[in-house]
Amino acid sequence: MTPNMINILWLAKSEYPAGSHLSPHQHDYYQIYYVISGEGDFIVGNESVKMGRGMFLFTRPNDVHGISTTRDRDGKPLSMLEVKYVVFDNEFEESLNQIPIVCQGSEPIEEMLELVFKEGIDTLPWYLEIATHTFIAALYYMIRFQKIEISATPQKSKVVDQIKENIQENYQNEISLDHLAQFVGHSKNYICKTFKENTGRTINLYLNKVRIDKAAELLVNTHLDISEISRDVGYNNIYHFIKTFKKIVGTSPGNFRKNELSGIALISSKVKAIATIPVQQTRNDV
Repeated sequence: MTPNMINILWLAKSEYPAGSHLSPHQHDYYQIYYVISGEGDFIVGNESVKMGRGMFLFTRPNDVHGISTTRDRDGKPLSMLEVKYVVFDNEFEESLNQIPIVCQGSEPIEEMLELVFKEGIDTLPWYLEIATHTFIAALYYMIRFQKIEISATPQKSKVVDQIKENIQENYQNEISLDHLAQFVGHSKNYICKTFKENTGRTINLYLNKVRIDKAAELLVNTHLDISEISRDVGYNNIYHFIKTFKKIVGTSPGNFRKNELSGIALISSKVKAIATIPVQQTRNDV
């Protein structure tokens, strides 16, 4: 388990009074909604799924999700443990991306999420380390519990591997869908659909992730300035590089270098506890 596998952005134990709703939305990070009481009709893409105690919604970057309505169950409103986070380890992320968006939880997973939330509330010494490692353990339980099986056919798996290899070797240069389609010998639509189905993310998101991971290494291990690093990892526009870096890592390249070299945790890794929403208030996620 490496120390920088994930970065917890936000924690909450939220309560939704009967009749509340959460507008459909999407974002660039992962999020888990674990139901601990009540029930609701959750929006998953273009579908609606009824979820109750012990179930959880596992959303990936850019998954559309929301809640159309909530109901009390056994006298209790919909209440959930929520975690927003980003993932930095590619192998771990590929395992996570095989988890179904709607899952049945378990007692150990719920207990670990409760501990993560408690650490975020108490903020005692080492709370961030304990919260992060406990949450990683919960994610591994989710992977194990779902008995994940890779469903890709050998042909599709080969196409995905070829695309990844090409990106890893050429991320410093301009890489277009036309180039990748020609490289693997399939249409753009085919490679986009196949890549998303088998990795859980788009080709463009994977490319940006590879570039930003390389940039993070250069920020820590070299004295190159940010504009040089931007060019070295394939961004011709430094402002686009900074915006993309902040979106994926949670802080700017300058802050990342400063905090990593000084041994301070990323600003975005500070765990925060969010209060329950007021009665009858409609919540729009940020």
